Amino acid sequence: MAITPALLTNIVDAFEQLTESLLTFDKQLSKSHLAISLPSKELDAFTQQQALEQARYYYSNIWHSDDTDGRRTQSCYGLVGANRETLEAAAKLNTVKDKLRTSVGLLQKSELNTASEQLHQRSKTLAITLNNQGLGRIHLKQCYRHIPLLDSTPHNVRFSWYNSGRSIKKLSAENAMQMLLKLDTSQPHVVRQIEKLSPLHKSTKMAQIQTQVPVVRANIAWKTDDNNWRRLAKNCPLPILTPLLDEAELPEHNLLTSTAPTLRNRAQRSDSLIDPEPFLPSLRIHLYRK
Repeated sequence: MAITPALLTNIVDAFEQLTESLLTFDKQLSKSHLAISLPSKELDAFTQQQALEQARYYYSNIWHSDDTDGRRTQSCYGLVGANRETLEAAAKLNTVKDKLRTSVGLLQKSELNTASEQLHQRSKTLAITLNNQGLGRIHLKQCYRHIPLLDSTPHNVRFSWYNSGRSIKKLSAENAMQMLLKLDTSQPHVVRQIEKLSPLHKSTKMAQIQTQVPVVRANIAWKTDDNNWRRLAKNCPLPILTPLLDEAELPEHNLLTSTAPTLRNRAQRSDSLIDPEPFLPSLRIHLYRK
């Protein structure tokens, strides 16, 4: 499916809806006098107004910064008290975020179905079009991510650093060979890996492993009527909106160090399905154990 003006229009329209919903949410939040707790790098904690401005910045930041890695997202955990109107505005904003993601996803699929040279030309045209619409510096990941919100006030929230995450992509030896051949095959270390991979059957299952950046996770707990606990765990790239009444305090919670603790070397599980030693180091590709 070719890239059509209609597809581009859908993206621009979805982005305009995003900005409108974001402005509505931000305006609603800006009037809040409810309690907020965000981590502070300074010795003194934020005042309520400073914390509010900081939260609004992170919620509204959907742009690439010139001095940061565009593949990274700016994140901040914390708790933000919210009234019903703010929660409803956040829920609507999350719905619009999904619509933008769907629109962009359709466009990407259309590009993948075109010939490579056409794709290159159309991608350049797309970039120009988006820049003309003011969309050239959009950070799509920051556009897509939902504002985390809760349906009721929890009893406590426990934040913790999670730095053992990794993504695993399954692929075949044939896929791996195609990836190797795209590298500089004049380099000796690439040649050695090609020779190492060649004897394997093309359908041999392999795994490409990518270590993920540390994230903050929240373990949220509600005490139920029967004195049991309902629990929820979720990642926190943005402060969590929690229902709060006027003058009420935030749920019991903790604050973390500003940076993740050093990753400890963990013992490899003997029953792991993936060989811990990379078979193709240049591509972070491992074999499955037999």
